[in-house]
Parts: sequence; structure tokens; C-alpha cells
Amino acid sequence: MMDSNSEKIIQKTILSSVLQEGFWSRWIAHGISKDVINKNLSNLVSLDEWINLFQKEAKNITSQALKHAYNKNYVQAERCYRLSGQYYNLIQWIFPELNDLKMSWYNECLEAFKEADKQSEDDIIKHTLKIDDKEYIGRIRRPLREQSAIVIIVNPIDSNKEELYTYETDFANAGFIVISFDGPGQGETLLIKQHKANKGNWASFLNGIIKFAHEEFPELPINLFGTSSGGAWVIEAGKHPLVSKIVSVSPPPGASIHLPDYFKDRMSNILEDFEKGFLPDYKELQLVNNIIVFHGLQDVMMNNQELFNLYDKLSYEKRLITYEDEGHCCNFKLPELRHRAINWLKGESINDV
Repeated sequence: MMDSNSEKIIQKTILSSVLQEGFWSRWIAHGISKDVINKNLSNLVSLDEWINLFQKEAKNITSQALKHAYNKNYVQAERCYRLSGQYYNLIQWIFPELNDLKMSWYNECLEAFKEADKQSEDDIIKHTLKIDDKEYIGRIRRPLREQSAIVIIVNPIDSNKEELYTYETDFANAGFIVISFDGPGQGETLLIKQHKANKGNWASFLNGIIKFAHEEFPELPINLFGTSSGGAWVIEAGKHPLVSKIVSVSPPPGASIHLPDYFKDRMSNILEDFEKGFLPDYKELQLVNNIIVFHGLQDVMMNNQELFNLYDKLSYEKRLITYEDEGHCCNFKLPELRHRAINWLKGESINDV
């Protein structure tokens, strides 16, 4: 049973999904079908319609996964299971309140990813890591091909390790060991371990993940990749002496980030104190180097000049790459962006796209 405030937030979110330009960019970029959205947008007027539509898509794609697995087409089976999980992830995401209903849909997402992992040729394990008396749940994906380095993926504040599965896949296919944990206020760490987010536990979380990566794979360089608030935190964590290279996509330059109303309404369930913020304070930025920052010049969530000012405070080596027609997170350039990032992390030309 949901309280009345949660119901209001859900209705506001659904209304925003119909009326707000750019709402679906994030989800389409992460696998949700643009055609499915466009064909059904006018019918998304209630929670029931939202659930029914995306559950139907998830089941259809699971059926495809089963056929691919039966035919021993394991690459496509893995892809379909992860995409099915993304639709279940979208269902759980609509619930702002941390309750059994949200958890049940998230479990569907986790089960789909568990099946996907079985199809993969890579070594993929779930892991629970204890940092400062708090437990965090994550994934470590180790490709069987030659491994050149580690990439730690840092997710946006209201995201989870499952949403950015295409990032994990691309980095793993390029020979990187990929580490992706649910931080404070995210995914299983929030729903199972009950850890909401604040600046302090985000800082300690990332320091702990970097230490863990070094202890597990001491011979390999550690790289950080983050988007949105995750992009802000990889800049902060980039000061760690064990970090080799940093890729930051659309990092909010400060507390003045312009969040949609439906987004702000959801934050009380994720953050310990919304008024204290969830972004790093950006101190001692001269300690951050070997970084690439990607930015969309049509980003309405931040001020371009503030982002440029933040970039100017970073030490060399650094590079800023802008996209004239892209918004927050450069959603429609993400495959290219990841390709360029992979080339740079491997010491190859970033312009080779």
C-alpha cells in the first residue's frame, strides 16, 4: 500500500514522461525502444498502464532470450535478458517509496540479469563489499580475453548498476575488467542494505571501491568512468593516488544544478538530507589530472560557463569534448562517446570513431 505522497509523485512523474521534452532520452539511450514509447505515450496515464506496458515488453524480450539460448546464440540471449531486465528496472524506478512493491519489481530485474550472466562467456560475479561498517552490493565482470586495465563505473544518483549495462558490455568487450557497485542511495545497496546517500558516505564508498579494485587486481591500472552526478564523483575520486585515468560525462559543476520537479520529489527516499546536497564540494581540483570531460552544450540542467570554470581548475593532462546538439549525459552520442573513451583509456587516438 502506497501513501498519498508517493501516489502524487508517481502521477507527476508519469505526466512529465508525456509532456516533458527529453524525459525519455535517458531510457532510450539505455535500451528502451523508442518505437514502444512513441506508440504508447498517449496511453501512459496511470501506474497500471505504465506497469502493463513495460511488463509486456519485458516478457516478450524474455521469450526472445529463451529462443536464442535454445539455439545456442548466447550473445543474443545475453543481450535480450539484459534488455528485459531494463524494462523491469523502469517499472521499479517509477516507485519513489522504498517498499515491497518496488523491491518485487527490482527482483524481476535482478533475475533477468542473473540469467544474462549465465549466457556470458565472461566471468561475472556478484559481490558484497563492507566499507566503514556499511555493505555495498556490486558486480565484477572479468572478460576471458586479455585484460588491459580496470574500469570502475560510477552511476548517477537515482540509477543503479543494472541500468548502465551497455557501458559494462562495451568496456568488457574492449578487454577491461568492469567493476560496478550500487553506491549509497542506489539499487540493492538502498533497497536491501537501507543505506541512503550523503556526501560523506559517497566519498568513503568510492575510496573503498578503489582500494578493493587494487587489492583484487594489483597489477592493473584503475580507471574511473561516471555520468551526471557519477561524473562529479569520479572527479572527486580522481584525486586518489591509485587512479590512472578519469572519464567524466556531464558532471554538474555545483549545487546550482537544475533538477526537474519530479526528480526532486523523489530524492527524499534516496538522500539523507536533500538540503545538504549530493554532489562533492570540488576542493583541491589541482590534484585531478589525466581526465577527459564530455559535455553537451544544450544541457539545461547546468550552466555551460560554470562547467568550463570547473574544467579550468583541473590539472593537465586533460581534455574537454563538447557536442553542439547534445543535452545532459550526451545521450544520443553515448556509443561514440564510449568508443572514444575506450580508445583513450587504451592509449589510442580519441578521434578514431
